[in-house]
Amino acid sequence: MDSGRVLHACSDGVHVLRFLGDIRYTLSPSLEDYVQNLFSGSTPAAMVIDLVETESIDSTNLGLMARMAMRMEELGGSRITIVSDRPEINVLLNSMAFDEVFDIVPRTAIEAAEATEIAVEPADKAGTARTVLNAHRALMELSEHNRDLFRDVVTEIEKNESR
Repeated sequence: MDSGRVLHACSDGVHVLRFLGDIRYTLSPSLEDYVQNLFSGSTPAAMVIDLVETESIDSTNLGLMARMAMRMEELGGSRITIVSDRPEINVLLNSMAFDEVFDIVPRTAIEAAEATEIAVEPADKAGTARTVLNAHRALMELSEHNRDLFRDVVTEIEKNESR
């Protein structure tokens, strides 16, 4: 599998994040910082997360996506659109209740503006643990199924964090 990369493009206030390859937790601290900076300014007119070239995505990055959806809702913005035509990714998204908080659509003919890669910065262990914890808490907020699924993960991370 390709190592994961995330690209960002913006045109007329519409932000597009393209997840390419194998998207793992090692990308999440840098992605979280990038998205926090994105939301620190004016509310994006719209957001699109393109998963067309995503081979796999872990629960931490799914949790970051859920946090983006929650943040857009808090700011009164529109629902985030996820572009995905990969059946295995769509099954995963639906199993996490993403169809309830995102608009999920198949591949579109719309081309994004020139994208820049989000730089992956080295993260300390505590920062990565905090990102993983917050991402899984966000997933738990989406559904009862997710609460049951990630309860033990969150409990274990919280135990390790307090040590």
